Amino acid sequence: MRRDVAGFSLSIAAADPARPVARHTHEDAHFILLLDGHYLSSARGAGHLHAEPALIYNPPGTTHEDTFPEHCGRFAGVSVSAARFAEAAEVAAPSEAAIRMWEPQALAIAHRIAAFAAQGGDALALEALCLELVGAFSRAHAVERRPPRWLARAREVLHDRSREELTMAEVAAAAGVHPVYLARMFRRFFGCTPGEYVRRCRIERAALLVRTTGRPLAEIATACGFVDQSHMTRTFTRSFATSPGAYRRQYRG
Repeated sequence: MRRDVAGFSLSIAAADPARPVARHTHEDAHFILLLDGHYLSSARGAGHLHAEPALIYNPPGTTHEDTFPEHCGRFAGVSVSAARFAEAAEVAAPSEAAIRMWEPQALAIAHRIAAFAAQGGDALALEALCLELVGAFSRAHAVERRPPRWLARAREVLHDRSREELTMAEVAAAAGVHPVYLARMFRRFFGCTPGEYVRRCRIERAALLVRTTGRPLAEIATACGFVDQSHMTRTFTRSFATSPGAYRRQYRG
């Protein structure tokens, strides 16, 4: 599986005994998440990874030979384009060597990226998760005890424009901060990514229209920013454990 989202390249691959990977160089920075199997990388600082939650950051220009000695296993990769890496370097401290990342939060973000990409998740949510991952290997940032005003502004933008296809850059520009910082602080104070927040706004508006109006479901789906009625129905059912039609009949009853 391979997908490109806003300067990030996401992939999920499996070991192929018939096609060993030769020594090669990655121009872009990238992350490798071991999903299963025994993985060995020659990159300085990476080492052996074996059947456990494992995440590696490789800086730009990494030359290595990565193998699965037992000829089985899977991994997910997130490559960061030069442009996005330059943005991140403004607020992060990239390492010149490969880093084994032990932080539970970084591992959780990487797993969410892999799962969401495999499920065909929307671009905004994937971009936000990738930015969070980039920020996870940065050095310590100043701790803030309460949400800054710009973060409230960012949430207002997401709420008011939830029916649009926003990018992290647009939201960050409206708040006057860097996209990486926005992604990190948004989850810290609101407990979700900007993409997850937008989906909540869409589904809450859809629920309101379903129970208070007689508008066709397809029309409501379009008005709330969903791709189509099927997309809204799937999201609605996951959130409310019932279909939009049954939800409407329940409130009318």
